[in-house]
Amino acid sequence: MPLASPILDQRTYRHQAAFQKDFAAQWPDLERQVRTSLRLMALNGIRDPLTDAPIAAADLQVVGPNFRESLQHDGLVSRQRAVLLLLRQLIEAGQLPLLESLRLYCPEAITLFAQRLRGLVAHYQGSEYLPDPQDPRRQQVHHDDLCTLSFADASFDAVICNEILEHVYDLPAALRSMRRVLVPGGALLGTVPFAYGQAASTVKAVHRGRGQEPQLLSEPEFHGDPVQPGQGSLVYRIPGWEFLDQLREAGFEDPRIEAIHSPTYGILGAEIPWILVFMAQRPPDPPPAG
Repeated sequence: MPLASPILDQRTYRHQAAFQKDFAAQWPDLERQVRTSLRLMALNGIRDPLTDAPIAAADLQVVGPNFRESLQHDGLVSRQRAVLLLLRQLIEAGQLPLLESLRLYCPEAITLFAQRLRGLVAHYQGSEYLPDPQDPRRQQVHHDDLCTLSFADASFDAVICNEILEHVYDLPAALRSMRRVLVPGGALLGTVPFAYGQAASTVKAVHRGRGQEPQLLSEPEFHGDPVQPGQGSLVYRIPGWEFLDQLREAGFEDPRIEAIHSPTYGILGAEIPWILVFMAQRPPDPPPAG
């Protein structure tokens, strides 16, 4: 059953200016908000964002100062719980089917996040990026390239893309590909390491074509990769607010950032209390003429 009054601060931003105005107004209070949330979670534990099942404080782990990544339970962290809460909100609002009917694609198949959703969503499709055709892991794990997805048009009600778009070699192609496989009205949501203080993205590498090494524009940056844990995945860009324009250009409707902070659900950022989740929809088909 839903909680009567969860502690939840959620704001929707479609433009950088509105976010910056709120950010400036709350700047003196942000550190206190983070400390208060940590105390509340230490006293009360949290609730599962999909089911409201209680999670005891003793079952939470904090493994570093960046609470976006370090506040863990069963391998899931704050940013993933924020995405799951948003998924639940879309379902409860009737914008997505119930979990037992939902057709969901995530470009992750071997993570704990994928395992959690595979156990809840009857029609879950995951994948990993295994570009070598001879890679033996392709026998156990579905390979797909986010820039050229293999699925038929309108295959999924929702796509969740967690911390992946900063790594794709062709962002516009990936966005168009995800739009194509969504049903009309379907939702794209997820997280990236978002440069919330700037309009332009920070481009770190440029793709030069298949079989060629990328052109590095700065010191190479690698983030954790479950497929290559010893090597990591190259960062091509850190998206700024222009990312919303890129979603529009790819054909999405109403792209926005949902800023979510909730000690009830264990959703807490680092230097800011919010987790920033992007969301957009494939536009519905126009009604038939006549």
